[in-house]
Amino acid sequence: MTNPLIEAKNLRKYFKTPGGVLHAVEDVSFQIDSCRTLGVVGESGCGKSTLGRTVLRLHEATAGEVWFQGENILKYNRKKMRDVHKNMQMIFQDPYSSLDPRMSVYNIIAEPVNEICRKSYSKQEAEEKIRQIMELCGLPLRYANRYPHELDGGRRQRVGLARAMVVEPRFIVCDEPVSALDVSIQAQILNLLMDLQEQRGLAYMFITHDLCVVRHISDEIMVMYMGQVVEYASKEELFNHPLHPYTKALLSAIPTTDLSRRSRIRYTLQGEVASPVNPSPGCRFAPRCPYAEERCKGSCRLRKVAPKHYVACHQFE
Repeated sequence: MTNPLIEAKNLRKYFKTPGGVLHAVEDVSFQIDSCRTLGVVGESGCGKSTLGRTVLRLHEATAGEVWFQGENILKYNRKKMRDVHKNMQMIFQDPYSSLDPRMSVYNIIAEPVNEICRKSYSKQEAEEKIRQIMELCGLPLRYANRYPHELDGGRRQRVGLARAMVVEPRFIVCDEPVSALDVSIQAQILNLLMDLQEQRGLAYMFITHDLCVVRHISDEIMVMYMGQVVEYASKEELFNHPLHPYTKALLSAIPTTDLSRRSRIRYTLQGEVASPVNPSPGCRFAPRCPYAEERCKGSCRLRKVAPKHYVACHQFE
């Protein structure tokens, strides 16, 4: 049995605040194989983006392990991480703020080549590689000397994608890459990501709050709530047999034009969101859960309830 391309084990990321310790990511574990996509969903502030940045060591983990190609990269020094980042890249959520407004499109895409792969290519080879990746990502060469403010949102996101792809990574964290785009441009970017995955055998962690998008692109889905994983399953299993009350609430909020489904049960959440700063032990969803019991104040960890289906809820013990 082959090892997964990337695997996280009990990953934690805490931030110190004036009010205490913010538990942004708490004991998160997952694995992703080549040519597979893990969708990470949850409401704003649940720790999705922090998780992606911690996996890439843009944030240093508080505890846990991140294994890439069989080695724990959290033990690497800065020089060794520089080599690793050739194989691990990120597409950021905002295609405007993530691009340097003082650099042309060509220079933005060329920067990773110059910084990470400077010894791998001659000047001519680097120029040819940049032209090829621009064409692959749907960016005509006439945009090479333009600046981010001269492009629309879709083309700016293509620049961000080209910047990530130019060093030929094996794993990409896609942090809500289509949330700022209109529907037609979303479809173009998603199809481009899927085509590139098929051509190059890429693994994606696709972070989003849009369940329709994650259903389209993901193979497995991980649902997060306040820094913790509450459910982890294959795409088909999660949408057909959701178990956690929070997952059910998320799925029931998806708009539909199917009149036959409008009579389906709607799960609405009540109560206040607990604070992630110095959280109490137990299930963090309990204050909003209609099934909360006294035992929910105790430890609640992910448990396997079906093949490739895990849930953190005392109902399924």
